[in-house]
Amino acid sequence: MENEPTALLFCSIFELPLYLKFCCFYLCVFYGNLETSTRQLYQLWMAEGFVAHNSEANAEEYLKELISRGLIKVGKRSAGGKIKTCSVPSSVWARLVVLAAKMKFVMVLDLGLVEELRTIKRFAVPKNLTKFVSLEHIDTYLHSLQNFALESDHSALLDCENICKKFKLLRVLNMGSLVLDQFPSGIENLFLLRCLKLDVPSLKSLPSSLCNLLNLQTLDMPSSYIDHTPEDIWNMHKLMHLNFGCITLPAPPENYCSSLKNLIFISALHPCSCTPDTLGRLPNVQTLKIYGDLSNYQSGLSKSLRELLKLESLKLVNKSKGWQLSQMVLSEYQFPPSLTQLSLSNTELKEDPMPTLEKLPHLLVLKLKQNSYSGRKLACVGSGGFPKLKILHLKSMFWLEEWTMGARAMTKLESLIINPCAYLKKLPEELWRIESFRKLELHWPQPELRKKLRAYEDMERRYDIQMYPYGI
Repeated sequence: MENEPTALLFCSIFELPLYLKFCCFYLCVFYGNLETSTRQLYQLWMAEGFVAHNSEANAEEYLKELISRGLIKVGKRSAGGKIKTCSVPSSVWARLVVLAAKMKFVMVLDLGLVEELRTIKRFAVPKNLTKFVSLEHIDTYLHSLQNFALESDHSALLDCENICKKFKLLRVLNMGSLVLDQFPSGIENLFLLRCLKLDVPSLKSLPSSLCNLLNLQTLDMPSSYIDHTPEDIWNMHKLMHLNFGCITLPAPPENYCSSLKNLIFISALHPCSCTPDTLGRLPNVQTLKIYGDLSNYQSGLSKSLRELLKLESLKLVNKSKGWQLSQMVLSEYQFPPSLTQLSLSNTELKEDPMPTLEKLPHLLVLKLKQNSYSGRKLACVGSGGFPKLKILHLKSMFWLEEWTMGARAMTKLESLIINPCAYLKKLPEELWRIESFRKLELHWPQPELRKKLRAYEDMERRYDIQMYPYGI
């Protein structure tokens, strides 16, 4: 009877089309019940060649099919309903690991149990990466290596360089959270590499040899702040995802007429790279974070964003060189109408941002984060302003005292978070007339405001009202 659940799972997987079988077996590299970014999952599926036309939309459909069969659980969703995180139930994962190893498809390596390694093409290493690299029975034609070991980083660089020497046909190399003190030699020889994740905090200049990896789709170096990038990056036409602490892209070479048309995700781009010519060569970018001194590049940046006609999610994070934050002027910005999510941080706006932002026709999520606006008043009074907005976060608006709203503003609002609201005496009466409005979260509300909200809080059928801290 012990093998019955495994047999049922095997039958369920056996019924899947071949491409979904591959995607399903690959799930075992993520531990049971571990919440995983769907973006990361899609990147890996595409790097392995499992997804038709290398399309994130197709990958999303594959995920939904596996969810419908009970092989994956949904975690978080975006305001638009897209799945942001997911996990494999522990009971499924435990059996999936066994099946994937038996099929010689992928192995989550436990060095104490492994008997036959030679024909397995994909490994996830949960511990002792150094010992794995030294094993003699691993197939040198390895396709994928993902490291989840958390031991000391002192041997990480040597391990990575030995991996590059030994497994030259890798398509996926993920060094996990191991910190490298410099960029490893040998990476440039992995010509089939499609997905690369490294943690190299000291790296300031991207090696020109990296641009020889013309099959690379995902370059993930989240702790690296790159001041200099070779021009040859414009030859990496298969790039889809760039993830850095910050990266400066060079101007396209003279007489260069091509573009990085497959690039859909960039985090974070330095504002000096946000020129009309550069952003015009990134026609399909959907998700973009810009990090740096926004006010210093106000003129070019404010006019260049309109080049990104497919942009859906935008984060603007201001960072001045001095101790004092510089201000940006939001009213000068020309945002593309396709925008559905917008986040502002440290922008130190002096003018009310609402009159500018309420005109965005498809905006679903607006997050005004720390030091984004230092004024005392917010006014959403335009007729039909924020026509599709569902989620509004107002964070660290320490001086906000007054918020007014027109009768036809934010008619689709569902959720509001204000943290803190120490000086706000009341919320707009129009808020309670919005049919879709359900969730309210307030931090440090005044006693006067807290008392007014009690009447709405008692209406449990309609409103979910949370006030923090409790008991005051």
